[in-house]
Amino acid sequence: MSKQVIDLAFGLSICGVDELPVRIKRFKPTHLISVSDPVDTPLHFPSAIEVLRLAFWDVHSLSGLVSQMVSHEERHHYPVPDHAESILAFGRNIPASGRLLIHCWAGVSRSTAAAMLVICQQHPGHEQSAFKLVKALRPQADPNRLLVKYGDRLLKAKGRMLAALDADDPPESTGHQ
Repeated sequence: MSKQVIDLAFGLSICGVDELPVRIKRFKPTHLISVSDPVDTPLHFPSAIEVLRLAFWDVHSLSGLVSQMVSHEERHHYPVPDHAESILAFGRNIPASGRLLIHCWAGVSRSTAAAMLVICQQHPGHEQSAFKLVKALRPQADPNRLLVKYGDRLLKAKGRMLAALDADDPPESTGHQ
């Protein structure tokens, strides 16, 4: 179990859609990952913020009956490897002076999974510490397992990202937000 405290190269905040106006005003992000449902109208953000827009349902598994029901054309409405790659590519381009805000509908699953990907990309081998940081930023975090699984594969983390989510001793929240 890793006890390392992760020091990110840039500021990071996670929220739900209802918190966005206040969070944008207070946090002053330079970069934003906006994860919405496929049927949502895209939100508008200040032009000074570099934005990655993703739209997919919060599904944690595409296997069994769910997989059989989803048509090939609809697959992009669910987490796919391309979404994880887009998050990682966006994360690579955030400068040290940057401030990344990630949001989804509730700020619980898709946004926290995106945060896990960005943090684990910067700190390979410290997946448990990455999850602890996500929980410190967003105590109600329950990262989307499918998106984390794709990120784990792309980052060649050998299952450590999902293992961090499944750890026996749940990360303690520090109360920071």
